[in-house]
Amino acid sequence: MKIVNWNIEWMNRWFSGNANPVWGSNSLDPDQARTVAGKVARVIRAMDPDVLTLQEGPSATAEMDLFLTEFLSDAQGAPLYDALIGADGGAQKLYALRKRDGRAAAMDYATDAATRTLMDGWLADVNGDLLLETYDFTRAPLVVDVDPEAGQPVRLIVLHTKSKYVHRGQQLFDNPDTRQEFIAEAMLARRRISAEAFRLRTYLDTLLQNDMDARIIVTGDFNDGPGRDFFERSYLTHNVTDILLGSTFYPELIFHHALLGRVDTPALFTARFDDFVDNVQDRPLLLDHFVVSPALTDYIRDAGIAHDAFQAELDDMNGPRTARPSDHRPVWAEIGAPLTG
Repeated sequence: MKIVNWNIEWMNRWFSGNANPVWGSNSLDPDQARTVAGKVARVIRAMDPDVLTLQEGPSATAEMDLFLTEFLSDAQGAPLYDALIGADGGAQKLYALRKRDGRAAAMDYATDAATRTLMDGWLADVNGDLLLETYDFTRAPLVVDVDPEAGQPVRLIVLHTKSKYVHRGQQLFDNPDTRQEFIAEAMLARRRISAEAFRLRTYLDTLLQNDMDARIIVTGDFNDGPGRDFFERSYLTHNVTDILLGSTFYPELIFHHALLGRVDTPALFTARFDDFVDNVQDRPLLLDHFVVSPALTDYIRDAGIAHDAFQAELDDMNGPRTARPSDHRPVWAEIGAPLTG
């Protein structure tokens, strides 16, 4: 079974109308929106996932259905995928799509007690005032159970953490008089990301304590990755992916990162952005991940980053929106036995 994850840059801007969608918005006219949708669809067809998870999806399932019907359908016009939408996220929804004739026989929302509790608020000090206040996810993780054609079910958790973006960030940082304002806002964002990561890791621990053979994959845009950035080095914030993988003090609970060791270091990135804090232009960043529970680790046949499929549709990364499929590249993982019996 092949799983692909992709943050598709602002899909919501392809559409207007929500429940009664039409192509085009204030950001893209109808032809521009279709141009971008065509690029995205060709990347997806080239990868041919059985399950496709998305970040920054449209705000209404009717808009996703319009895209699937027009760009990802069979010769008879029937959509190739069925879609489940996340509970919140506003104009940047989470989605999980199942290919109708693929290796996933069924997929549905997880409804167990631990998952329901995951969506509740919890106490955290996200603003650094040493007072615990109720906090909840910026975008609640989308948790689905996938039933392969053969073998045993897999729990798939789709995550899009709080963004590190600070409005007018570089302007604030470059001015010594406002740099501290930028740092304060950036630290608030990073504290929120850390809170979300710790909450999700607690949920993963609960699942494993209930069943050490649980088959779990966490994927999505974590807005963080390998390496220590300025804030982690100097202001003692946390690396999100490290939190999700687990503690070395409990080796039996550690998750495995499916991309590491399978992708050559120069290609180990899913986005490139200018880093004005560390003064690195066009910095390669691994923001999108697959982390896999201990019981499933040995059954990852292969995994990678879809650079070739992405590059085939890329005209200019820094050009207009119509010149690229997204600002992130897709990641993929193929799972074999015990799924195949």
